[in-house]
Amino acid sequence: MTDEETPSSEVDSADTASLLRAEQHIIRLTFWQTILSVVGIVVAVIALYAALTESAAVRQHTAAAVWPFVQLMVEDYDRGDTAGFSLAFTNSGVGPAKMRDVRVSVDGNVARNWSELVASVEGDPEAAISRNFISNRVLRPDETVIIFGTTDADLARKLVDAISKPRGALSYCYCSIFDECWLADTRMELQTREIVDACPDFGSDAYVN
Repeated sequence: MTDEETPSSEVDSADTASLLRAEQHIIRLTFWQTILSVVGIVVAVIALYAALTESAAVRQHTAAAVWPFVQLMVEDYDRGDTAGFSLAFTNSGVGPAKMRDVRVSVDGNVARNWSELVASVEGDPEAAISRNFISNRVLRPDETVIIFGTTDADLARKLVDAISKPRGALSYCYCSIFDECWLADTRMELQTREIVDACPDFGSDAYVN
């Protein structure tokens, strides 16, 4: 063997060392790539959470800015020789209210229209009345709709007696433009509203007009 020749064992050792260094380099690169990937995922998750939180906050703020509040308004007067009665809905909120079904009952019997309501109190069917529809209409803020009223003294007095607790009961439901819905019942406290996923369908028991 000449001086210019290198033993094969030395060549193999050099190749092995070179491979080890390459593997270590690859391992380090893989490690840092993994770290960067994890960091990227964490940043993305944080950004998504922040976006969702901000979106929810914006939605809550927007919903509050268009929040409706529908109240039942009962007005009556009795001056001896004259008397009157009216039942109305008014939107005291800051946003429009999408009215759904209304249900009216007297002594447990459902009145589906004005004629049935008059009959339930044994009133004169020929008495002068005014009426309007309320179901499936939109109430603007500060808008009031009188669903029925009369200046017939006898009928007015009978209606005042019939609509008072516990004889009379009226349920109604309304929604905001974001389809957040509230169910109200005159048998509950005046300002009480039950939040519901969707307004109930009163079906054939719904008051028409």
